[in-house]
Amino acid sequence: MKNRLLKSLGLAALLAAGANSAGADEVWNSNVGRIIYADEIGPTTVFAYGPQEDPGVVYLLGLAKVYQNRDVYDGYWAKNKSKVECKSERPGIYGKMTKYWGRFQIKFLDNNFPSRWEAIWSYCDGPAEKVKIEATPAVGEAAVPKNDLTRQSRTP
Repeated sequence: MKNRLLKSLGLAALLAAGANSAGADEVWNSNVGRIIYADEIGPTTVFAYGPQEDPGVVYLLGLAKVYQNRDVYDGYWAKNKSKVECKSERPGIYGKMTKYWGRFQIKFLDNNFPSRWEAIWSYCDGPAEKVKIEATPAVGEAAVPKNDLTRQSRTP
C-alpha cells in the first residue's frame, strides 16, 4: 500500500514538474505534446502525457525493463475526460476507473536507446484514428511540447 502511494505521488510529481524532472528517464516530443516514461508496474510501462490539469496515461504491456531492440507493444491510453465516452471502464490515472480510454499500439523505430516511435490509437475499441502519434526523444534539450494536448481535436 505504501509503495503504491509513493508511485502515485511520483507520477503526480512528474506530471507537475514536467520533463525537466531528473526522475524522468525518457522523454519524447511528439505531434501531440510531451510524453514521459513515468513508471513500471510489473511488465507494464506507464507513460504520462498532457498538462497537469488534464493528464493522461498510457499502459503498455511487456515494455517494462526493455531498453534496446524494442519492437511493437500493445496497450491502452486513459484520461479522466475525452471526446468519446466508452461503454466500459478501465483503470486510468492512479488506478481510478474511467470510461475515457482507447487502444494504443506503439512501434519503436530505432534499435538503441533513445528511440523514435510512432503509435496508432483509437477511442474505446473502435477503429484506429487516421492521425498517428509520432515521437522523437528529447535528448540534450528542454522537452518543449510542439502542441498542447488540450489544443488537439483528434487526440486521446
